[in-house]
Amino acid sequence: MNEQEFIESIDFSFPYKDESRSLALINQARDISANASFMVLHEIVRAPEEISLELRENLYKKWLNGFSHKLLPAVSEAAKSMLSGKELSVGRVLELLEQFKTETGQYCALSIVYFSCDDQEGKADDFYNEIIEHWEIA
Repeated sequence: MNEQEFIESIDFSFPYKDESRSLALINQARDISANASFMVLHEIVRAPEEISLELRENLYKKWLNGFSHKLLPAVSEAAKSMLSGKELSVGRVLELLEQFKTETGQYCALSIVYFSCDDQEGKADDFYNEIIEHWEIA
């Protein structure tokens, strides 16, 4: 299974309540790509409301265990804010997004950071789009 097929297979259908399947997907994603791994995290932190905070935090810890990436500190900050229900400021999100310019193709990680604020003025939205345009040119 390639990265896009994997992402499509879990988008809006992550098995939150099935621990063995969840762990299998976390491991499978790591074998595919960093972007696939960040998609798993995206599903965890943006889980439906009926998924308890305790379960999402537990899945986050399992996802985090043994994973490393240059963008992990920025993405973890955003993920933790999403899990806690406390949005980051737009200014902070812009600072975190700055780190993505050179990390071409990390769309899922980019989305996690982008969705961690309430961007009423469109500043994060504009920068998000600028980064994607930069990646597409590269």
